[in-house]
Amino acid sequence: MAPAGKRKTPSFKVADKRDGKKVAKRAQVEESESEEDRFVMSEDDSEGSEAEEEQEEQEEEEDDLSAENSGRQTTKQESHSKDKATKVTGAEVLALNEASLLFKTNLFKLQIQELLKESSVHANSKATRALDAALRQIRDVVTSMDAVKEQSVDAAVNYVYNQSKRVTDDKRGIDVPFPDPAPAVGMSLTLEFQPPTVVNVVGSYALGMVAKTHQGFNVDMVVQMPSELLQERDHLNFRYVYKRAYYVAMLMIGIKQSALGELFEITLGRLRDDVRLPVVELRAKKDVKQIGKLGCVIRVIPTFGHDAMPLKRLMPDRNHVRPGYLTGTPDESDKDLPATPQYNATVLGDALMVTHMKYLHETTSMCPEFAQAAALLRIWISQRNLVGRKIGDQELCGSARINGFVLTMLLAFLVRGVQSGGRSGPKLAGTMSAYQLFKGTIEYLAAHDFSETPVQFGTDADLSVFAEHYAGVFVDPTSSLNLLAGVQAWELEELRLAARRTAFDLNNNGADRFGIVFLSPALCDVAGRYDHVFRLTVNLSKFLSPKHGAQMDGCKRLNDIEWGSPVAAVQQRLASFLGTALAKQARVVAVLPTGGSAFGEGTKAMRTHTFFIGVIADATEARRLVDLGPSPDAQADEAARFRAYWGERAELRRFRDGSIRLATVWGESGMPFEKRAQVLPRMIAYLLRRHFAVRSVPSELLQAEDLAVVDKNRPKNAHTSDNGETAELFSISTSMGRFAQSIDDNGVGTFEEAATAFDELQKEVKEIEDQLPLRVLQLHAVSPGLRYASVVPPKRVDDDDSFIEPQHVLVEFESSSKWPDDITALHKVKAAFLMRLNECYTGKYPEIETHVGNRFFGYGSKDGLVSGMADLKVGDQDNMDYETDNFLDIRHSSGITFRLSVLCEREGEMVAKIAGEMRSAKLTARADALELAHRRWERNNVWRAKHHKRILDLSQRHHPAMSMTMRLLKRWLARHMLLGQTVGMPEEVAELVAAHVFTDVSDGLAAPGTGYTGFVRCLRVLGGWAWKDDLFTVDFAADNRDGAGDDDEDDDDEEAVAMKTLAQGVWVAKGMDADTMGELQSMFEAKKFKGGWRVATEDDPAGMWWGQGTAMLSRRIATLAKASLQCVRESLATGNGAKLDMVFTTPLSDYDFVIKLDKDVVCRRYEQPPKLRSAEDAQGEDAGDAAQPEVFKNLLPTVQQPVGARPRAGVHANPFNQPGMVGFDPVGLYVRDLVNVYHRSALFFHDVYGGHIIAGLWNPAVAAQSAHLNPRAHANVMPGDSKAAKTQALVGFNKDAVVAEIIRLGEGLVADFVLQQD
Repeated sequence: MAPAGKRKTPSFKVADKRDGKKVAKRAQVEESESEEDRFVMSEDDSEGSEAEEEQEEQEEEEDDLSAENSGRQTTKQESHSKDKATKVTGAEVLALNEASLLFKTNLFKLQIQELLKESSVHANSKATRALDAALRQIRDVVTSMDAVKEQSVDAAVNYVYNQSKRVTDDKRGIDVPFPDPAPAVGMSLTLEFQPPTVVNVVGSYALGMVAKTHQGFNVDMVVQMPSELLQERDHLNFRYVYKRAYYVAMLMIGIKQSALGELFEITLGRLRDDVRLPVVELRAKKDVKQIGKLGCVIRVIPTFGHDAMPLKRLMPDRNHVRPGYLTGTPDESDKDLPATPQYNATVLGDALMVTHMKYLHETTSMCPEFAQAAALLRIWISQRNLVGRKIGDQELCGSARINGFVLTMLLAFLVRGVQSGGRSGPKLAGTMSAYQLFKGTIEYLAAHDFSETPVQFGTDADLSVFAEHYAGVFVDPTSSLNLLAGVQAWELEELRLAARRTAFDLNNNGADRFGIVFLSPALCDVAGRYDHVFRLTVNLSKFLSPKHGAQMDGCKRLNDIEWGSPVAAVQQRLASFLGTALAKQARVVAVLPTGGSAFGEGTKAMRTHTFFIGVIADATEARRLVDLGPSPDAQADEAARFRAYWGERAELRRFRDGSIRLATVWGESGMPFEKRAQVLPRMIAYLLRRHFAVRSVPSELLQAEDLAVVDKNRPKNAHTSDNGETAELFSISTSMGRFAQSIDDNGVGTFEEAATAFDELQKEVKEIEDQLPLRVLQLHAVSPGLRYASVVPPKRVDDDDSFIEPQHVLVEFESSSKWPDDITALHKVKAAFLMRLNECYTGKYPEIETHVGNRFFGYGSKDGLVSGMADLKVGDQDNMDYETDNFLDIRHSSGITFRLSVLCEREGEMVAKIAGEMRSAKLTARADALELAHRRWERNNVWRAKHHKRILDLSQRHHPAMSMTMRLLKRWLARHMLLGQTVGMPEEVAELVAAHVFTDVSDGLAAPGTGYTGFVRCLRVLGGWAWKDDLFTVDFAADNRDGAGDDDEDDDDEEAVAMKTLAQGVWVAKGMDADTMGELQSMFEAKKFKGGWRVATEDDPAGMWWGQGTAMLSRRIATLAKASLQCVRESLATGNGAKLDMVFTTPLSDYDFVIKLDKDVVCRRYEQPPKLRSAEDAQGEDAGDAAQPEVFKNLLPTVQQPVGARPRAGVHANPFNQPGMVGFDPVGLYVRDLVNVYHRSALFFHDVYGGHIIAGLWNPAVAAQSAHLNPRAHANVMPGDSKAAKTQALVGFNKDAVVAEIIRLGEGLVADFVLQQD
């Protein structure tokens, strides 16, 4: 042991790679030094260091002054040569070609350069002067600390506790950060402290690769423990880990009691999130602005020299934690013990930090742009590894082991001569630019699988040994350490998918590539990043093997502690188990722990821990209802494992090809997609219940057939619920799915049944076309129910006809010159065609009920009601109803009702021609009316048909989850009374918003795989949509944004794929080209979109098809979307499904008045979601209504019939006792009448899917207390205060009269009127 005393102060130097003169001045000295001396701050170079620094600063000032003078002279010379022609240099030509060919746009190049400029931090600069001084001060403190003699573990723990009480603010001592397991009682281990002899600054700061991210950046200082403190066999049984933990505790005490304690918050941290590797972290206090504004964390990391322990013993196939040490019994033999690869890599990594630093420094000298490329990779991975991200108030650990250091070493691997897969040589040239290096690395990550094809820098490592013990293999230059040690298989696959998407994004000319790759906030949102997200609360003590007692198993205990902590052990166990069991259904099963693991005694207090499980589903396999397993005869071992996983769920079946295989069946054929989407959550809940006794929330996650067999014939190593459940599983995607359902399934069919009925109708009409005057070309479906987009599937009409929603269909006949040229005559001919079609159809199918109707005279002979007059034009928006003059209703044999109307192109041409003639004749009013009529004709006959085909193709061929997304989004808009009608968002626009989520690449994520994920992303889009400034487009051509279906390469040779990718650039994204996007952008910037939000597509570049939203609607939707998204995150963070009810419950306090309807006469009441409907019925009112004052009850009419005299809508009977009224919605008609009459006085909001509330806002311009008499006010007014008027009488809005009129119009419908604000 070296004696304690006064020590020489070693010098501290950080190379400044921008200072070319310094580097040249020291070149001769550095050539004579060894490579190790360049990074080591030893005692020999301490003398005269301060004088050298002062001299260097003076030289810098002189150089700056001379450079300034030189610049002035150059400026003068340039000013005299302005008249001379400027010659373009070769470098400028190369720069222009690089901007156009490599970066695609000059803007992207400038953005990359600015990003590097803003995020880079260089040592020995003016900005880091205070930081460099702090680093020197830390070095001086740790190297001058007094030595502490060796003592037992218990004595050392007490010593640390007592010493730390003197330096902590709360006078509470700290524990030595021992991992689990802590040193055994009576362990023959002594702990000692001596100050370090070598102090180095390593990592990105010393190499000039720093990139500031959302977490700032780290400055790593390694302190080498003296070799006298370690013994040759300290790598065994955590001995080195214990000594290291004690050393960290002493360093922390020494730094705290120095002057640094006044400048920094000093805490314990974890290196690579491993509790076996504690470090001292220093964060500048708020008043230390010079360092605090940098946002850096200084980490003091203990290491050991190569001579302290033999590193060859730390190969991954060796065992260095004996099971006998854990059980307290000696091992009979060291042979045949399970290997400890993770533990070995943890110890070995400490010894190689400086070695890796030297290797990267050499690479930097070989590749001038290496440092900047590494900085880009660090920024890229920080957006994707979820380290430090939060969900609710819980912080995620993320993939801490896939960090900037690993990607920097991978970049060095590609630049240096390498050996991989039988090929040698560099894959990237050292002369490439930073962006080229970055792009090449991303494309290599996208194509390479480290688990299938291990790689190494040299040729000395036996890759088979590494591949046997690690999920992925990337061996470092020393051929002894796997840089991917501790990285799990799902982390590698998620990295590969992220790189694959980025590779496509970098080649997408029409997108904002910079924002997608480096700035997208969507990458950090767990709620919308995965297709399925689960919250798992685990009881650690029940989940892991016993630590003590007779039931303790040394090998099982060793497997638990191999990963460093109980939390990490549970994470690895869950990820490995679910990833293997769901290998076909899920591409990624990510298990993300929250918070951090505790040190020392804190591990004993950790009873439960929260994990989030994120699943990226395979779009094809996850929808299959039959999961095929192995054949019992040909694959006996695999069959045994399959049965162990699924128990009695595994059935032996014979298939059509004659094979006999095990399989699990999760539903019957014909199951709709929304139920198929819940198969994967069911499988996860089943597996966790069977093997780990996990309870599922909501309870319907597991069905009765699952519960009947899940607990039978459990495997021997499975947990049982005898001692209580080990965990609780909350599925937010399952909880969200109920909001797309109706109250019950009585009479409600499926989309597949409606699509089948429509196909049958087409065949039936085709069969009778010979009896028609013209041949039928095609039937065009235009209703949302026929494109899987309506909230409730089309309803079958049997005895239940409370509301019959017709499915609109356009009948297109072949062209003919005999169509009349008069509009009136043409309408009569169309009516005659429908009557003939009806006659022929009923003649062939007499059992089918049909009706021919006209919107001006009602339809059918049974009801005698007017079904709807021509709607008025309100404000700047047209009515979005399905207008048609004549129609044919067919109640199909399937129970679906279709409404057919004739599509005649001659009609549109005639209206447009007459409108042009009126415009030329200066008849403006008539021209405006005809242009509006032509617009409505185009919308109903052309635009809706095109829109229907686009949405149907996108949702059924490419993205089946889009159907559920559209339904959830429409449900959300309807529940907030913002769907349809005059003031709401048209259904088609809502569908385009959902399509935007599936086709847009600006979030850097793959297309959603479930309706839940799509809905969450819709909320994020609506909440962040800057409709005044951002161009909102839907690119239907971008149907495969992540290239998931482009795997046509030969997967047997990943290196061939990677090389082909790098050479030929096959990562090309589909979608609109740059010219199309540029045209849309030009139209947007020309202020054609500035009046309000519009949605532009390639077919509708002006965004005119579905009208223009108002500023009020845009702001309301954005506010509600942000609040709803926050509720979704809180529900996921807390596991509280009740939070989701708030997402679909609108606040009524924002409205001026509320009209409450009688629920028994709301025909569409059955379309409400079941849970919300039952809650409202139980309360009698919507949430928040009870506290509102109820007025004007004396104005309510007393003509309502007793409840018992009317059929109740709850049993789905028509409340008006007139069956067969297709499309008759009295509430909708009442709202339409209110809008037509009072559109200048108020705005009305209503849930079109069976809502019993109509909310309203008074027009502030009309509802003012007093105003001058205006004959064009178009409002019900009353005399005001005449004395206050001097020249003209004042009038006020007669609110009482308007309220009385509203109640009178709604006689039989209105139950109450609540005036909330005067």
